[in-house]
Amino acid sequence: MTKVCHISSAHPAFDVRVFHKECVSLAKAGYDVSLVVTHDKEEVVDGVKMVPLPKSKGRLHRMFIKTHFAFYRSLKTKSKIFHFHDPELIIVGILLKILGKKVIYDSHENVSSQIESKKWLGNSLLRRIVRNGFRIFEKIGIWFFDSVISVTPEIVEFLSPKKGVLLRNYPIISLIENASVAMDETEKPILIYVGGLTKIRGIKEICEAVKLTKNQTELWLAGPWESPDFEAECISQNDRVKYWGTKPLAEVYPLIKSADIGFVTLYPEKNYLNSLPIKAFEYMACSKPMIMSNILYWETIFNGSALFVNPKSPNEIAEKIDELIDIESLSQQLGSHGKVEVDTKYSWESESKKLVNLYHSLSK
Repeated sequence: MTKVCHISSAHPAFDVRVFHKECVSLAKAGYDVSLVVTHDKEEVVDGVKMVPLPKSKGRLHRMFIKTHFAFYRSLKTKSKIFHFHDPELIIVGILLKILGKKVIYDSHENVSSQIESKKWLGNSLLRRIVRNGFRIFEKIGIWFFDSVISVTPEIVEFLSPKKGVLLRNYPIISLIENASVAMDETEKPILIYVGGLTKIRGIKEICEAVKLTKNQTELWLAGPWESPDFEAECISQNDRVKYWGTKPLAEVYPLIKSADIGFVTLYPEKNYLNSLPIKAFEYMACSKPMIMSNILYWETIFNGSALFVNPKSPNEIAEKIDELIDIESLSQQLGSHGKVEVDTKYSWESESKKLVNLYHSLSK
């Protein structure tokens, strides 16, 4: 049985893509899978050996200290193939390759583009310098690695057309189908957003929009807040918002199934312009109509499953909410279309075969 090791210094232990999709799929395919990740104990979950890393003590600790722990603890697994998920682990990947290991770089996003929106790095000139420096460093790393995985054709082409493997972040249909409804129907239409609750994901605008609807609606939010201040800014004195906290995957899908409309109203940041947000496919798998940002790429991919809005306009968002509530046939049409699209084209069960095939080729 081939030993393989996934490594993440930034993602949570049971991250949907890292743990539930990739690690569990490989374990089911017969691989001896370890996951080096922030966790509180050693244990085996769904066939995956959890190798714990300490919690981060800030961004610098994570990037420069925690990576050392990740390197040494991953080596102790004595694996043949190493698969890492965070850009700060590129140096770890290079060291592993020098030691003769097979190495896969899994870039969940176009990090170079993402850097441009990270205001904590400083002004725009400094961010461009950091972006260009990272891109050179990333290219050097990719030269070492055996394969590069990402989530959209555009990112794969940008990173490495020769070594790139497209592994889209589609939902696990079996998990969704087995999930129950969280609660019976309520009198108010339920709107939902699941995921990181940050400014650039349009959370403040949807909180404002729910107060502007002519229908009596309720907004459910589930996920980690960007900061306590931003949480207060969004939901303080807003009795139409219910915050469910950060939920494990098994508890997210019942919430979506109980809701009526799903939101994906991210700002049109460069990093999002060619992205495929997993939450959109999860809403579709639950037959929910969506309200999405009017990003051209999304209007092409999700045409027929969503209404599109300016994500920075609470008034426009509120109008689309009322339109979906008032015109029941439209809501049902969008939800049904999305479900068919997921069932026929966008499932992890089908996508995971590419991951297993890649590992088979590297195991030889």
